[in-house]
Amino acid sequence: MKGDLKMIGIRDVQSVIDAEGREFFAKRAEWSPAAGEREWELVAHALRVLLGHGPACVESNRSEFLAVADRQHQDGGWGPGEVSQVWISAFLGLMLIRANAVLNEKQLVSSVQRLIDFFLERQAADGRWQDSPIWTDLDATSHPVSFFNVVRATGEPYRVEAVTEAWEKGMRLILKQMTPDGGWYDPDFKSPSPVVASGSPVEMTAHLIQDAVVADLLLYDRFQVKGSCQRAVHRLQAWQADDGSWDGGNVDHTMDATRSLMLVSRVIKEPSSLPVIERAIDWILSAKNPTGWGDFIGMESNLERLCDGLDTLLKYQAYLKQDSTELIRLWGYLPSRVSV
Repeated sequence: MKGDLKMIGIRDVQSVIDAEGREFFAKRAEWSPAAGEREWELVAHALRVLLGHGPACVESNRSEFLAVADRQHQDGGWGPGEVSQVWISAFLGLMLIRANAVLNEKQLVSSVQRLIDFFLERQAADGRWQDSPIWTDLDATSHPVSFFNVVRATGEPYRVEAVTEAWEKGMRLILKQMTPDGGWYDPDFKSPSPVVASGSPVEMTAHLIQDAVVADLLLYDRFQVKGSCQRAVHRLQAWQADDGSWDGGNVDHTMDATRSLMLVSRVIKEPSSLPVIERAIDWILSAKNPTGWGDFIGMESNLERLCDGLDTLLKYQAYLKQDSTELIRLWGYLPSRVSV
């Protein structure tokens, strides 16, 4: 990346990270799995914030990651009650495998291997995973593929041939369903939530290129996906509103599209994303409440959006650096031993 990067209010970005980080840790009792049962999606978002703060933060919060492994279901997944769900299981598994590059806990190794079994057993013959009615099949498939990306990047030897085969099947399904305009769509899917809506083409496209597709360029180049990544990046750029947001000012979707563009554009060296990302960061900062973010401007802040905001701004700081290694590390897509 060129040295003349604008670096929107970088001091302001750091001050927001500092202030919201204090709020995040002050609310530990609301997200901490070590403190008791918590909603799993919030837990996964919180663990991602811990990872984003670096190895020392992960080490000092060892008990949080172990508490997740303690509550793993017998079938290897996680979810509400005794019901294991694909998307959240992959999200939590990604946090555990990345954290264990620092923690080196045998319990977490075992937890990851049990989750590998879970996903291998749950995959359909055509390569998809399903998590209806919560997520589209494409969204549900992107997260196990992302998990297997990091499993393979770390050199995890457990059932490696079966993992590779399942990963390839999932990737083929995703790439086959990409449309010529660079997006992914599921017009028949009806989301149960109007706020954080699986089924949005913006959300699906952002998830699929950052969670599944782009890692192939970094780790294997099995499917030669650079062209697919470029089309998806251009599609996300075209969907951005003039104010810098996506999906009618949806905070979650805007943050997700921004993170996706930061990672994929750096990997494929796509400079046209820079002004798009800068507009998005400006909008995200302007959309903030005195503390945290709501799901839309004017809505009350919630802890999951605070976690998303912190994660996005931490990744923006990494995006600004000349060397893309730190940014890629924040997704876990570095070959060999992955650190946080």
